[in-house]
Amino acid sequence: MLPNYPQFKTIEIADLPSLKPYFQANQPEICELAIGNFFIWEEFDRPKFTFINDNLCFLIEPINEALFFLPPLGTNQLLETIAVCLKYCGKVSRAQESLIKQLPENQYKIGCLRPQFDYLYETRILAEFKGRKFDGKRNHVKRFRACHPDYAYQPLLPEHKNKCLKLFEDWFTTHQESKYFTKLAHEAQRSAVEKAFHYFSDINCIGGILLIEKEVKGFIMASPLNKQTLSVHFLYGHPSIQGIFPTLLQETCAKNFADYKCVNLEQDLGIPGLRQSKLSYSPQLVKKFEITT
Repeated sequence: MLPNYPQFKTIEIADLPSLKPYFQANQPEICELAIGNFFIWEEFDRPKFTFINDNLCFLIEPINEALFFLPPLGTNQLLETIAVCLKYCGKVSRAQESLIKQLPENQYKIGCLRPQFDYLYETRILAEFKGRKFDGKRNHVKRFRACHPDYAYQPLLPEHKNKCLKLFEDWFTTHQESKYFTKLAHEAQRSAVEKAFHYFSDINCIGGILLIEKEVKGFIMASPLNKQTLSVHFLYGHPSIQGIFPTLLQETCAKNFADYKCVNLEQDLGIPGLRQSKLSYSPQLVKKFEITT
């Protein structure tokens, strides 16, 4: 039985057949509304869902942030639905500009969420790295291939889980002294990687790995956001290997992501190095905002 407001339900795999039509009908564009993310980050975000005016609404109760609703999936009595959400918890977060423009002027407070902006790219462009603006990326890839002529690329499979987790631990070890990579961040990200492999087939995960001397030195994992776009949940590479990130991204976009027009590399969360890296691939920014009373 699907819940109607004020009842809520924790999202489970068994709910997918009933919920997928709402995702397919509304074609979400922000990574928080990728079906896969509700399961990958379930222990951290603790999502619940309900229906308000026949719109699918997700309530998020993250460990490190106050309770909020994501923007509704659906357009039926949208303003009334937003009002119900705000009455319940006072905040609708990760809203796109298209929703903000529909709100009555001066009725709500609107805040810009720069750390939550998504980074959107054309898959073909990342697969080719053509043009002067990608000179640096092509050079990084060339150096990587010159240093590791026997490297191999393979599609990501569920059986790669343990090797990918080992790579994650190697990557995190070099970042753990940073204020952005706390013990909580480690626990949340490791749990998310484990969940992604657990639900690999259920949420239609797709990705690739780079092997050097038969060891996994890089992996990327994504799942569908909408018909044209993949949401990339993880992109990890061994920190000591130069050029592994653009090589992995290029290989995967060319060989495994080609059926999708775009890839969404999700947010930078305000981490300076991550922001600089994602900007270096010349993205289109998907802006997000917070609505409060």
